[in-house]
Amino acid sequence: MSNLTYKDLLLSLSECIILIRVKLIGISYNRTFKDNHKFLRRYGLIEISHHFKNRFRISDNGKMYLRYRFRSFWKFAIPTIISVIALFGGYDVYTNPVLKELLEAIASLFGRIMEILGIGS
Repeated sequence: MSNLTYKDLLLSLSECIILIRVKLIGISYNRTFKDNHKFLRRYGLIEISHHFKNRFRISDNGKMYLRYRFRSFWKFAIPTIISVIALFGGYDVYTNPVLKELLEAIASLFGRIMEILGIGS
């Protein structure tokens, strides 16, 4: 097991999907020896389940990595979406009342999400 923390890891999309699947349904002991599952044990992202024999479940380190990755995604996605909405405003898209109302609702939703996640000011 490595001394890396969840912040030091950069897993690929397929590896993240595998980790999410382990979080939801677990993984059998035999599957952890396959090449595409070895990283789970190497980085301490899974641990032996206390409830089921010969099964692994996601460890606290794995849960923290998924939380960190989720939060990191939203720190990128929300400002990007707000920028696209502002770009629409530059092209007088807001003259259509239905579209204006929809975009204002989306902007307020993402503003609230940013507030909850502690992103921005």
